[in-house]
Amino acid sequence: MDWARITVTTSHNASEAVANCLFEMNATGVEFKALDDIKVNLIAYYPLDDRVGARMQRLQDFLAKLPKWDIQPGTATIRLKHVKSEEWAEAWKVAFPPQRIGKRMLIMPTWHATAHSETDILIRLDPGMAFGTGYHPTTQLSLELLEDTVKDHYHVADIGTGSGILSIAAVKLGVKKVDAIEIDPTALPIATTNFQMNNVTPQISLFQGDGLKGIVDKYHLIIGNILTKTILPIIPNCPSRLYPAGTVIFSGILETELEEVLSVLEENNFECLQVVSEEEGSITWVAVKARTNCSTNC
Repeated sequence: MDWARITVTTSHNASEAVANCLFEMNATGVEFKALDDIKVNLIAYYPLDDRVGARMQRLQDFLAKLPKWDIQPGTATIRLKHVKSEEWAEAWKVAFPPQRIGKRMLIMPTWHATAHSETDILIRLDPGMAFGTGYHPTTQLSLELLEDTVKDHYHVADIGTGSGILSIAAVKLGVKKVDAIEIDPTALPIATTNFQMNNVTPQISLFQGDGLKGIVDKYHLIIGNILTKTILPIIPNCPSRLYPAGTVIFSGILETELEEVLSVLEENNFECLQVVSEEEGSITWVAVKARTNCSTNC
């Protein structure tokens, strides 16, 4: 089978919405490639059949609707390329080798059988089916901070779980209970499969939800690898959902957005503990770890 590669160039602001649209059209995989601090390429693969034209039209209609939802796609473009089956299969796998992150974590796609140490924290995860597979700087930064933060007794909330990678890592780092929260219903079965593949299902409760809305539990750690526009309205809800001296980890922040995120954290009685960053081309991604100063419920 030959493949149609659709490349959508759009703004970072619109990238999550466009990726969801691509997944809803049954993309075999979606790859994110930042071009600069304004634009990103989203690359999706589909079988080359008579539905390609309809998919292109649906994308064009979707991009045209985004401003009505207060999402600016910028000067968005859509490109189509015919890719031979063998070329696609090899290029896809070569692009995702086993990935070492932090001190002990090893992210390995299912088609690899790389030897690993008994001390490695092995996470089996195939890329491309939902956001968060260990190959993007925002996920890597989240995992690095998570590894240095969690303790065995922690109850963790993973907001925007996507592929479920942060929830899986938390359990494999020793956490006994994780609530994995995801607003996109198409990501839920993918996360479920990944939890089962990594034998962590008993420790994780997965449900569809919008951030912390409707949450009544308290947590030692709230983590979210999501966009800044989603992080900012979540921060004010965090103190009441955290135990005293509870911690938040937020990633998906552009360096140019860091000051605003830190300001909102400070306004909500958080003390910044750590800021880490990683470059991707000409842009810099940032993740933040902060602790609430509240000694009682806020």
